Amino acid sequence: MDLTDDLQRMAFSCYLNERSQELSITPQKIEDNLGVEERTVRRYLSKDLKQIPKTIKPKTYFDIKTLLKFSDKDFEYYVQIRRARFNVPVARNRYFTGREDILIKLHEALNDKHEIVVKPAQRAKALSGLGGVGKNQTVAEFAHRYQAEYSAVLWVLADGKDLLRSSFAGLSTLLGFKAEKQDDQILAVQSWLRNNTDWLLIFDNAETLDILTAAKNLLPTDANGHVLFSTRAQATGSLASVTVDCFDDDTGAVFLLRRSKLVAMELATVEEVRPSVTNNDWETATTLVHELGGLALAIDQAGAYIEQTDCGLAGYLTRFRTNAAALLKERGYVQSADHPEAVYKTFLLALENAESRSPLAGEIMRDAALLHPDGISEKLYGDCEPLELDKALAALKDYSLIQRVPERKLFTVHRLVQVVIRDVCDG
Repeated sequence: MDLTDDLQRMAFSCYLNERSQELSITPQKIEDNLGVEERTVRRYLSKDLKQIPKTIKPKTYFDIKTLLKFSDKDFEYYVQIRRARFNVPVARNRYFTGREDILIKLHEALNDKHEIVVKPAQRAKALSGLGGVGKNQTVAEFAHRYQAEYSAVLWVLADGKDLLRSSFAGLSTLLGFKAEKQDDQILAVQSWLRNNTDWLLIFDNAETLDILTAAKNLLPTDANGHVLFSTRAQATGSLASVTVDCFDDDTGAVFLLRRSKLVAMELATVEEVRPSVTNNDWETATTLVHELGGLALAIDQAGAYIEQTDCGLAGYLTRFRTNAAALLKERGYVQSADHPEAVYKTFLLALENAESRSPLAGEIMRDAALLHPDGISEKLYGDCEPLELDKALAALKDYSLIQRVPERKLFTVHRLVQVVIRDVCDG
């Protein structure tokens, strides 16, 4: 029997574990009945993709089915259920570049039984960062990459409290429940999370600490799975957090060259891409990434524009230097389902949300647009009432429009945020 993909291989291992536990059959008994070495049985039961065999001899597979009392149809149905319990709305991005350190860190943290205990607040990870920095794509890549390790991968839209509750409740249908009222659907999902293991639950775009808290409160206290949040909020309460930052110039250049299709798609690292382009193109790509501030969405827009117009790297750089705001409004002729909004609108909405919480937040950002982005002193607002200033800075921080350096009483702002605000002010 051939186990054709990672999900099927992991499903086989999990199914053997479940059947052996249901029938109280020990690994030793499996070994004795199959006539194979103990280490072979341990590989079948390991739940570790590096160990599970890709091929099983027909006689061994027949003997396993006989001993554990299941048919081909039973196993096929089990695999289908695992595939069906995957509702990630973001397709795997073939241009996904870098972020390996973050993906590995998330994977290790969520699987470290010593660090991550049963309580949801400690089994959860929050992925935070500026709008357009690549949080959504990083979480989606994690879900696709590690799908085989989970019995279910469940995605909840958390753009607001009402949507959070309705999206969470909607999981009930996916999980096989027929409750009609939203409260009953939520209870059904919570019951499933409580009574099942090895699942991954993702709350996407929980913008503020308030929504993060509301999402966390939906989790049953005795849940036995992994939880990921993506958010712009820098303050994540009791949740452990991993920050997604802007690309460095070299990694961003790799992403830009791949996205604009100026290098072969299979080339995915600096070491692979650098020798395949001229020194001039590499220098232009790194310069452009630097001027875009390493923002993933801005680089993606640039790559799409270069691909669609054939203007080249140097052509886009020239256009950006003379008309940055117009290009930041340009999402491209082919809209992206993964992030349909352009950089310009993404930042503008964040500013509007922050300003709705504190008018002073808008004043601060309009000032910041005219200053050096990397060291704006909070002393400029020494005449403001301290509580009002705290409220304004907290609102800006919630949407990652600024990064505070509290020990030096400074904050920083992304240069593209400045471009957008200056353009708005100029009318």
